[in-house]
This record gives sequence, structure tokens and C-alpha cells, in this order.
Amino acid sequence: MSVPRSDSRSAIPDRVIVYRTDIRGYYRHIQKAQLYNHQCRFVDEPALRQLLHHSVEDGSEIHTPGQGICRGCSLSPLMGASFLWFVDTAFAGRDDIDYVRFMDDFLFLSDRRWPVRRARNRLYDYFDLTGFDCHPDKTQAGKISQGFDWLGVWFTDNGATGIAPRAKENHRQRCLRLYEQARRAGLSDREAQERVQQYKRRWMIWAESQLSAADMNNQGILI
Repeated sequence: MSVPRSDSRSAIPDRVIVYRTDIRGYYRHIQKAQLYNHQCRFVDEPALRQLLHHSVEDGSEIHTPGQGICRGCSLSPLMGASFLWFVDTAFAGRDDIDYVRFMDDFLFLSDRRWPVRRARNRLYDYFDLTGFDCHPDKTQAGKISQGFDWLGVWFTDNGATGIAPRAKENHRQRCLRLYEQARRAGLSDREAQERVQQYKRRWMIWAESQLSAADMNNQGILI
């Protein structure tokens, strides 16, 4: 999922207050019993339900964790995204807020402060039922004019303005780590630089796609 066009052109100019957050360690803290009950509502085939379980090796011992789902499984994003459908149902169609979710990232916009506060408190109630917590470093509340990060794009009351500072810093740190890892692996300086450049090209494709989805001119605002 990329940045919706409506965020930058229609919704934000009419909104004043923003609240965004995501779940800390989402995959790791999913309660399997709750997810299994959720699957039983929509999946009729028992063999498919069994795909929820996975085995982990720890000190030559293999066991099946009672909590969490495997991050490396290709089905995990589907199960993780669908598990929060009840939250979407609660907030969809409300006139006093704009609501959007991407996996475990939540965004609320409103022209008033109290609708956002009520939505936040209701979201916390859902988290209490499922055993989730907000990620403190990725939680933000305040005026849209101060700016906020959504899926790596920086938004203000003027809409999307470029790649978010956090995404840029993560990109810079990733480049440094890639170079150091390549050098420790015995690659030459030139080979290490080439590996970094390959990553930069992939990152630029991602950045351009996000800005294109936000329907803005991306010239000169990527880095």
C-alpha cells in the first residue's frame, strides 16, 4: 500500500488535528488464540487454519510458540492485516474523523481535537483487549501544521511536502551499515560502494513511488 492521493489533496486541507501511532512488536505480540478465532470466522478449511502455527528452534530444541506469528512467512502480512479488521469497522464511515490504517500503522485526522481524542481512547480500549501497546517513538498527536510522517512521506496542512526526516535518516544509517558490512565481509572499497549504490537505487524507486502516490512533483525533495 502506498500513500493515498486523497491525503494530500482533499482530506488534509480541511483537517487541523492529527494522531498517528503503530503497535510495538505487532507480529510478536499477536495472541494466537485470538487470531485463530478470527480465522475460524472466515476460513472454513482446517488445513489452512493450521498455517497459523510455526516451529522455532532454540538450543537444538524445537517448539511451537504460543504467542506471535512468524515474520518471515509470506502469509503473516495477510493474517496480521486482517486481524485488525474490527478496528477498521469501528472507525470506518465516521463523519467526525478521517481514518486510515496500513498494517499496524494508524492515522486519524479531524477538524477538531475531541473527536481525535475519543478515537484514540477507543483505539486504546481495543489494544487492551488484544494485549497490544503503542510504539512510543512512532506515536504523534498535535496540529497537522506541525507536520507528521505517514508511510515515509512528510505531510503538513499543505499536503505532502517530501520524504519524511525519519525515512531519510534511516536511509543514511542503512547506507553506512551496508558499507561496513561489505568491508567486514572482505569486499574492496569499490565493491562496497557498488553495493551501497544498488541499495540507493532501490530506495529512490521506493521514494519516487511514494511521492507519486501522494500526487506531487518529486524533483529535488527526495534527499
